[in-house]
Amino acid sequence: MGSGVLAKLGGVITAKTAAVAAAGALVVSGAVGVGVWAVNGGPQLAVVQRSASVSVAARGEQAAIAPCQAHEKALGGGYAITGTGFATSSLFVGDAWLAAAYNPDDAPATLTSYALCINAKPEFRGDVGWSQTAHAFHDRPDKLTGDMGAGATHDLTTDGPFRDASRYPWASPSCPGDFTMLGTEFRAGRTLTGRGVAPVPLDSLTTHSDITGATPGAMVDLNPGTRLSTAGFRLRTSEYIEHQTRIEDPQPPEANFAVTVRPICVRLKDVSVARAKVAVPAGGTASTAVSCPKGKLVVGGGFQFPAENEVTPSVAPTRFFGDGWLYAPADAPTADEPSGRKVTAWHVTGRNRQKAGADYQNTVWIEHSDAETSTGNGYFDTHAHGPDDQVLRALAVPDSQEMVASAVCARIDATPTEPAKAPSPQAVVRPELPHALDPLPGGTGGPSASPSAPTPGASPTTSPTASPGTSPTPGSPNSPGTPTTGGPSRPATPSQGSSPTRQQPQAPTVSIQQPGAGGQLRRGCEESFAGTARTHPGNQPVTDPQYTSWRITGPNGPVTLGAGASGRFLVPLLPDGTYKLVFSATDPAAGLTGSAEVSVKIVGCLR
Repeated sequence: MGSGVLAKLGGVITAKTAAVAAAGALVVSGAVGVGVWAVNGGPQLAVVQRSASVSVAARGEQAAIAPCQAHEKALGGGYAITGTGFATSSLFVGDAWLAAAYNPDDAPATLTSYALCINAKPEFRGDVGWSQTAHAFHDRPDKLTGDMGAGATHDLTTDGPFRDASRYPWASPSCPGDFTMLGTEFRAGRTLTGRGVAPVPLDSLTTHSDITGATPGAMVDLNPGTRLSTAGFRLRTSEYIEHQTRIEDPQPPEANFAVTVRPICVRLKDVSVARAKVAVPAGGTASTAVSCPKGKLVVGGGFQFPAENEVTPSVAPTRFFGDGWLYAPADAPTADEPSGRKVTAWHVTGRNRQKAGADYQNTVWIEHSDAETSTGNGYFDTHAHGPDDQVLRALAVPDSQEMVASAVCARIDATPTEPAKAPSPQAVVRPELPHALDPLPGGTGGPSASPSAPTPGASPTTSPTASPGTSPTPGSPNSPGTPTTGGPSRPATPSQGSSPTRQQPQAPTVSIQQPGAGGQLRRGCEESFAGTARTHPGNQPVTDPQYTSWRITGPNGPVTLGAGASGRFLVPLLPDGTYKLVFSATDPAAGLTGSAEVSVKIVGCLR
C-alpha cells in the first residue's frame, strides 16, 4: 500500500496561478467568475461551486484545494474521483476546501475538490472542534464474549489492542444550540500507533433529519477493515455460533485506519433534507443527484449505504474486509460542471466492489460436530472443509445495494456581497492541514477530543501578525468550524529610553536536535521534531508556538510542518529525496528571527 495521505501545507500563491506540486503534494486552482447579479443590476444571494482537479497516481495519494473568491464565504465542500480511488480527507482550509484521495489500483485517477461558496457572510459556530473518531475496525454487535452457557470467545476484540476501537466504529457529530449542521469535515488518521495503516473508503457521510425535517446530527461510517479468522477455534458449544466470531490477528493495515470528524455548524432558517435513492449493482457503479425545493439553496450534502439486509435480521452478517467495498467516489455539488457555476443539486456516484453471489466471509461452519453434542471447532469460510462440516449460517452478497444521496436545503438570512470594482489578485494561503489524531499527554499518539493547536500563518522571518488580505487559516476567528482563538500579537518594540549600556538585541540562537542531519522522515506519517531557541540578551527559551516554526523546502517552496520547540508533526507528501529542514524562532520582544537547518531524507511511510 502507499503512504498516508496527510500533509502540512504552507506558502502563498495568487488566484492567477494554478500550481501543481510534485507527486504527493497538492493543487490550488484560482477561482473564476465575478459573482451572480439580478436583472436590476444588484447582487443576488447564490451558492456556487469552485473546483480544482489533480491527477492521483496509481497506489498514490494527492490533495487539491478549491478556494472561494475574496467576497465569498465557504459553506463546505465535497470531492469527486474519476477512475479508481476514494477520499480520505475533506475539510475547510480557510475559505477554501481541501480534499485528499487515495488510489489503490494500477491506473491513475483524477481528484476534484469542490468548495461551496456563498456571496454572503452567514454566522458560523466557531467553537466546535475535532472530536469523534470513526474506526475502520468492525465486529459483530451481538458477539458473545462471556460464558453464558455457550462458551467464551477471546481474541483481539475482547483482550487485544482493538478492544475499544471495535466498540465505536462510527461517529455521529452534532451542532450545539440553534446552529444547523450543513455537513461533516473529516481527516485521515489511524486507530493504533506503531502498527501499519492503509486507507479505506467511507460507507456513510450523511446528515440525518428527524420527522420534522430538521437536521440534528450526522453519521460518518468507514468501510470495515476487519478480517475473520481463517483457522479453527475451539468452542464449548456451537449452540450460539452465529454470535461467536473470532477476529484474526495480526490485522491487515486497513483495519487500523480511522478518521476524525468535525461538524459544520451555521445559523440558518427553514432547513430541510432532500433525498434520492439508487441501486448500485455488485461490481458496478450508479449515480444520482438530489435538488432542493424552490426558494431554498443547496448548502451541503452527503451519501449513505444503509445495507439494511446486513443489519435487519438478528443474525445478519456484517461486511468485513474480505467481503468487498461499497463507497462513493463522488460526493459533491453538481459534478462535471465548470468552476463558478451555480449549485443546483448535490451529486453522488457510488461504487460497489462486492462480488455478487459470493458468501459473506463471516459464514460460520462447525468442523466435525454433530447435532446432539453441538461441539467442535468453528471456522469462517465460503465453503466446507470436510464431508461432515455443518454450515450454521450462510448468506450471499446481494446483486445490488441501495445508496442514498442527501442534500441539505436552507434559506440564508444574509446580505449579498459583491466583488470589489478593482479587485487585487486574491491571495490564497496554502494552509495547515491539522493532525488527524492528536497525541495524548505523554506522547502516546492516541485519539484526542481536542483539535490541534493553530499554527500561525505568518512567515517565521517576519512579524507573527497575519498579512492583510489573506484568507483565514484554520483556527482563526473567521475560519468556519474552527475554535475561536486570538491571533498572536505583534512583538513589542525595544524601549527608546533604555540605558546606553544595555546589550543590543540579537536574533535567537537556534539549533535542531531531532531529526539529525541525514535523518529519515516518513512521508505522510507523524514524526518527532525537537529544537532549542534562546534569546540574546536574556538567554530565555523561545517555546511559544506563536514564535516558532518548522518547515521543509519542497520543489514548490516552503511547506510548514508545525510550530513549537518540539512536537510530532505530519511529514508532507513529497517524493523520495533529500530536503532542507528549517527550524525558526522569533524573539517576541525584539522581533528578530533566527533559524537552523539540516538536510533530511523523505521516504515512504507505508510499504
